[in-house]
Amino acid sequence: MRTIVDLNVADLTPTQDEVLSAQGMAGRANIPDRIRSLIDSALDLFRELAEPKGLMQEVSLSEFEAIYAGDGLNSPEGPVPLIIPRADGLAIFAATMGSSLISKSSELFAKGGPALGFMLDAVNSSAAERLGRQMGLQFVGSMPEEIRGAKPLKVQYYCPGHCGWHISGQVKLFQSLHPEEIGMSVSDRWVMQPVKSISGVLVAGEMDIHRFQPAFSFCKDCREHKCIKRLLLLENEG
Repeated sequence: MRTIVDLNVADLTPTQDEVLSAQGMAGRANIPDRIRSLIDSALDLFRELAEPKGLMQEVSLSEFEAIYAGDGLNSPEGPVPLIIPRADGLAIFAATMGSSLISKSSELFAKGGPALGFMLDAVNSSAAERLGRQMGLQFVGSMPEEIRGAKPLKVQYYCPGHCGWHISGQVKLFQSLHPEEIGMSVSDRWVMQPVKSISGVLVAGEMDIHRFQPAFSFCKDCREHKCIKRLLLLENEG
């Protein structure tokens, strides 16, 4: 069943530290007041303009394996094929904060406000990470009580373009989910619109199934290492 998910702007609004981390300034002392003021202004714009929408659809293991296979361009190794057979639930998903934020960021770059435009872009990136986490919480909350009550479930998400899942996987995922209902599309070059949106698979299971060593062949070329950051967040969730 496809479900449109209500998302709260407050839950998606990142902290100053999250925005600084997205710009490689995590833990840096003596951040200039001007930078913090720019972040506050960007967060105000985010709260004003964000229009979050989400969509998810539960799928069986075989259904997801067909989506994941895509056009056969995935890495021959990766964590997703190892994790999903151990899951208690799977759902494909897409979520967006709408186009107004992206339009505002572009407008600022074009009309003499590049510093604020850059900061708003960083806020949007941090909020996209929160989108994935919120969709995970919504998914586990929607699962039957007999499953949720039997064991402590955690939900992690994986996206095309990361962890060996080729970005072309967006096509089959979108064909199955139809996120045009919430204003999302994917281009011939596999770019989502609006940008800063997120899509992929939500994997529900006990914490142990989500743990893996980032030692696959493609890991050495990864600059973001978001899998490690997401795993740490998942372990620290209440």
